[in-house]
Amino acid sequence: MKKLSLLFFILFLPCALWSGPSLFLNSVSPFPDVSVNRTADRIQTESGPVVLTGTVSDASTGERLPAATLLIDQTYRGTTTNQDGVFTITADSLPVTLIVRYIGYEPERVTVTEADSHDSLLVLLRPAVTEMQEIVVTGDDPGLSIMELVINRKQLWREKLRAYEATAYTRQVLANDTSIVSISESASIAYWDAERGRREKQLFKEQTSNIGEDQNFAGVSYFPNFYDDDITISGFRMVGVTHPDALSYYRFSLLETTMMEGKPVYKIAVSPRRTLQPLFEGTVWVLGRDYALLEVDLKPNDVVRFPPPVQEFELSYRQQFSNYGGEFWLPVDMRIEGHIRIGMIGLQFPSIRLSQISQISDYIVNQPLPDELFEQNQLFISLPDTVRLTEPVGMARIPLSREEEDAYASIDSTVTLEKAFQPEGFLTRFIDNENQERETRSGSRFSGKLGSVAPIAGYNRIDGYKAGLSWRSPQTLPGLRLTLNGSYSFNREELDYGVQIRQRISGIRSRPQLYLNGRFNRGTDARLHSGFYPQFSNGVVMLFGGNDYFDYFHNERMEVSAEVRRLYRNLAIETGLRLEKNRSYAQELTQNYSLFGNHSPRRLNPAIDDGNLNSVFLELSLNSQPNSYGAAGRNQLIVTAENSGGLLSSDFDFTHLSGSFELRFPTFYQRRIFSNTFHLTGKAGVTLGTLPLQRYGVIDGSKNIFSPFGTLRTRKGIPYEGDRYWMLGAEHDFQSIFFERLGLQWFVEKGTGIILFAAAGQSGSDRDRTPYQPMLTEGVHSEAGVSLNRIFGVARLDAALRIDRPGWFFGISVPRYF
Repeated sequence: MKKLSLLFFILFLPCALWSGPSLFLNSVSPFPDVSVNRTADRIQTESGPVVLTGTVSDASTGERLPAATLLIDQTYRGTTTNQDGVFTITADSLPVTLIVRYIGYEPERVTVTEADSHDSLLVLLRPAVTEMQEIVVTGDDPGLSIMELVINRKQLWREKLRAYEATAYTRQVLANDTSIVSISESASIAYWDAERGRREKQLFKEQTSNIGEDQNFAGVSYFPNFYDDDITISGFRMVGVTHPDALSYYRFSLLETTMMEGKPVYKIAVSPRRTLQPLFEGTVWVLGRDYALLEVDLKPNDVVRFPPPVQEFELSYRQQFSNYGGEFWLPVDMRIEGHIRIGMIGLQFPSIRLSQISQISDYIVNQPLPDELFEQNQLFISLPDTVRLTEPVGMARIPLSREEEDAYASIDSTVTLEKAFQPEGFLTRFIDNENQERETRSGSRFSGKLGSVAPIAGYNRIDGYKAGLSWRSPQTLPGLRLTLNGSYSFNREELDYGVQIRQRISGIRSRPQLYLNGRFNRGTDARLHSGFYPQFSNGVVMLFGGNDYFDYFHNERMEVSAEVRRLYRNLAIETGLRLEKNRSYAQELTQNYSLFGNHSPRRLNPAIDDGNLNSVFLELSLNSQPNSYGAAGRNQLIVTAENSGGLLSSDFDFTHLSGSFELRFPTFYQRRIFSNTFHLTGKAGVTLGTLPLQRYGVIDGSKNIFSPFGTLRTRKGIPYEGDRYWMLGAEHDFQSIFFERLGLQWFVEKGTGIILFAAAGQSGSDRDRTPYQPMLTEGVHSEAGVSLNRIFGVARLDAALRIDRPGWFFGISVPRYF
């Protein structure tokens, strides 16, 4: 696959590691002059620093202690050790006193003088003594009473915390099953305002040579603060362990008590009270007397999961806090470990292993932040090259581990993410690869210097077999796209051809965008236009004995139009003129054929209303998106008006108005990224005057055993049609809630869900039905049913019962994912 592994990386890495799905919603600010002086002053204060290095180890065993915290006494500056127990910290001057802490050990105060600064420091910590006597409480578990005090204390000091500024360092490591694939680092200044949110100035970036700076997403503004009331993990909005109502959501159980600096430290187990809500589980450590969080070691519960093709999804979070001798308990670091496995039948990716380590230091608390930081809705703020650093001099940087040092030395530009996450399975043969031919391919279109060429192939009962080519011009002229196509019908023994010109008038990034379009086509056209069943797949079904869903006529059509896009958000308007010559095909052309002769006799192709059909049209679309066949919900609206009359020298006189929409609403379990969702779709059309048969509207039904959302599933065979029509469809996606309630974990792990659906529609026509009899509903067609969704992650099983009269449907469709 061409860059498919990179696509998965971009999609899932930010979603898994960070506190919100806003990576691509919050881009880097383009203005370079925001608070430059403030940043420069901050960097200047670090001139002439003294860098101290060393290790922190267990005094008894010599085992090195990862994630130990080191604070410079009477300052907001600190750091943590890496996974090898190694640290570096910068002091403004000497002597300096370091306070070294590690949960479960006695803290150590180390004074460093000028004589010590040239050597690597060795800090030895002694295990703390476990206290058998615990706090005296009555009734519930002591852990509950302790956490109640933590929550109450937090409410007091959190009200006084209005803003802070701090230096930050982040490192993200991506690995597969065997080795590190990439490393990205950043050093920055982080800002937090209680009312206006977060901002971050990235002063320094570095990454392995196989990724670019634009793929370096390292930053602290994404990671969660476990002292927040609500915490968003991978799109799931979760109740934090210090939320005012946390006691209603969690069980807190006291495990043990140790002593630290004469104060008890309580180790408390955290488990969810509610089985269907995304919550955390794990362990927290609370400092007695202050009743403040010292550290959390938490992971999301089993409710936090993703549907196929995600097969495994695991995350864990460790975060430490310190008050730096003051009133406010602030984050010291964040360590995230994650594991994601993606695959489906015939396609399996290597494991994606994620790790992030971040630390925040040098806090400036409750000082006014510059207003220009928040003038634009940009999370990251870029800085001019004169201010950005080539090395994070004077800023806290967690040392690389030995494995990370080796990765930096060995990874070069040839170790691409595509190679590192190359999938396996029989479906990989259909995926483009960088080692394939130089000729690139997009879908079935082959590209080169002279443009791109795509084959045309198909079958229907009028054309028989049809074959040809489509050529698209290279983008040598700005904004111009020319397409030519030609194909031969072996049954009609005629050549069909067409040309399309599209010229962009405005700039590619301008708003709004203006296009001029011109089209001409001569050949077979479908009388009814389905929104769900492509003519190519219809032809394949026919060759294997299925029925033809469409009727056909000959059309010479010329169209010119002007199109304006991005008028307001995703609003687009197109208006133009159509000149058509429509004529019926002789019924004798109907071909009675299939590959194995196992078909029912083909129905005769009906005649249309022959003549010149000249019209003007106007189409308005809001948030128009490609049809996902029910795989993903959409919010869109399309309205179309077409008028044909004597002033246009047309043989027809009518005005036809039509429209369609689709909406989605989250309903239950909205704290989940994939909440229960209600989907609604509809379409309608009405005509003033006499609408020719070749302009009739259509209400799609099922095609064989396939029928996606937006169709009437119990309408089998050819679709309903008419010069007036309406259709409404609704379904509620309950995800896997029913199976969770019933304790059927196998279905839950496979992502299987339940969907309830209903639909109704009606079509009509006042014209004489002879000689052609259009398929009308004869009243309101109504139905309801249930679906088993995401069977093995790749299918949806539908069962529907017709309500207005006897009828049923049992078939498959595209699974709903979103």
